[in-house]
Amino acid sequence: MSVSSPATRRYLFDLYGGTCAYCLTRPADHLDHLVPRAAGGTNSRFNLVPACTPCGQSKGALSVTEWVARLAAGTPTTGTGAPPAPTYQVPMRPVAHLAACAPAPAHPAAHDSTHAAPARIGSDLP
Repeated sequence: MSVSSPATRRYLFDLYGGTCAYCLTRPADHLDHLVPRAAGGTNSRFNLVPACTPCGQSKGALSVTEWVARLAAGTPTTGTGAPPAPTYQVPMRPVAHLAACAPAPAHPAAHDSTHAAPARIGSDLP
């Protein structure tokens, strides 16, 4: 996997001191996706961590959660005897998750000069 910005790659390797973010013992030699590309993960620096080859190959297309759960259970993560990687439902188009945060359109009466503005509660207080 390559990152388009060498500065981002350098930043991530420096952030972890050149060490694998998973095992914290071996030198990292590539960047790995926390959320796999197969699950809709991006190449954003927030989704990438430096990893060593053994950890990267062991994790494969699994999410970090699934990978750690399999390691903890002693289940093979890849290769013969490993359960299949989960299939991910990846959205085919961007989800407009910010639409719910957009301000509601102004009520037409708000621009009508015939309606007085509502009285403010406590406006008669000093």
